[in-house]
Amino acid sequence: MIIWCLHGSLQTASVWNPIGNAIESEFGSIQVEAVNLYETDYKSFGHWREEFYKKVEKQTKGEPSLVLGYSMGGRLAMDAILNKPTLWKGGILVGADPGLISEDARTNQLQKDLEWARRFRTEDIQELLNQWDKLPVFCGRSNCASREISELDSEKIGRFFDVFSKARQPNLSSLLKDHSLPPLLYISGCDDLKYTKIGQALAASCLQVRNQIIPNAGHRVPWENQDAFISEVSVFIDSVLKE
Repeated sequence: MIIWCLHGSLQTASVWNPIGNAIESEFGSIQVEAVNLYETDYKSFGHWREEFYKKVEKQTKGEPSLVLGYSMGGRLAMDAILNKPTLWKGGILVGADPGLISEDARTNQLQKDLEWARRFRTEDIQELLNQWDKLPVFCGRSNCASREISELDSEKIGRFFDVFSKARQPNLSSLLKDHSLPPLLYISGCDDLKYTKIGQALAASCLQVRNQIIPNAGHRVPWENQDAFISEVSVFIDSVLKE
């Protein structure tokens, strides 16, 4: 079985390497496929969705997979599970937002994302990364996830902020209540109060969602407490394989 891993904003697919290696070592039947979200010049969120489904269907030949997404990648994973549930045996959502509710919130979010897009196209990338890492969402913790600036392209990052903006997705909370969905594990770090609250709310209202809070971690939980993260993911994988 394949686990498709979707990275977050200003990350690249290689960020999953240590986690993927650990999972493959533990489960001989598991293949970890880290998706490079920069590999195609997507014209829209819908374009990405169509291309991702095609890729999964072609490689798996109808065999259900797991999808694991962190932060923005978690939103994409959530969307994929809801729009194409037959592709998946389960999903792991890490610090993922189900989406914005009001149109005002969407408008404000899109303005922010388009401004980041403009800045990455015109300003020094290292300085912008430094500013990004100081955003409140990261709970005052420095970035411990691998990041190679040579793998990042300013123009693609600009398009990335537009196409994958939270404003481009509907709010998915109510859709997650569908009992026919595959099992979902929602993970957050204990210091990440915003996303821990989201995970608890989803688990309380959606029978398919189980919430797990990882100690000694903030928003970048897969890398801030890698051992605990892999342990929880392994328990979930094991439960899915036994179904």
